[in-house]
Amino acid sequence: MSLLVAITRDELAIRQLHRAAGTLGAMLRLVSGVELEALPEPPSGVVLDLDQGEFLPVLSRLRGRWPGVLVVGFLALPDADRWRSALDGGCDFVTTRGGLGRLLSDRVPEYQSRPGGSRLRLFALGDVAGRVGLVKQLDDTPFGPVAVYHLGGKILAVSDRCPHAGARLSEGELAGDEPVITCPRHGSRFALTDGERVRGPADDPLPTFRVVVEGTEVFLRLG
Repeated sequence: MSLLVAITRDELAIRQLHRAAGTLGAMLRLVSGVELEALPEPPSGVVLDLDQGEFLPVLSRLRGRWPGVLVVGFLALPDADRWRSALDGGCDFVTTRGGLGRLLSDRVPEYQSRPGGSRLRLFALGDVAGRVGLVKQLDDTPFGPVAVYHLGGKILAVSDRCPHAGARLSEGELAGDEPVITCPRHGSRFALTDGERVRGPADDPLPTFRVVVEGTEVFLRLG
């Protein structure tokens, strides 16, 4: 039997969660943040009450340990700032308490069968319209720092750590029609499109990450 875990004390939400677990044939377990981190295996889904304390540190640790797990946040009442903060922090979906049960019933089976893990919201497409070059830096992902570029109508995400000595590549020079980033410390060069090493002293290519666009939102694929 699959496991659905939730951090909440909201009685109305708990009723929704029990119904969703019954529909999914899953076992529901209500946990604290400490208990969640102590689980030996990833659950089928994690539900976070965004009205209950500070949720961003829990999200960060959760994504670092299990990047592919479905994470749903919910609010008793809509709050645009907390909603966006939860998406930016790593929630796959945010909903109101009333829509929680239906969303879980729809999304948990989809995520169990989806290859390639979960996702992390980067920004709305409109946020980078007219901007070229480096558009976002992520310091804390399961893969370390990530730099996101908007070039030639494409959004590219690469590791922001040089594989030679760990310098932040986003601080280096970006040039060329086929964009190449130069490490500011030792001069290694990498193609942003595929991470290929163009010039040493680095021996290894630069890790790249898949970016997906869903509607008007842009996500970094995890896993």
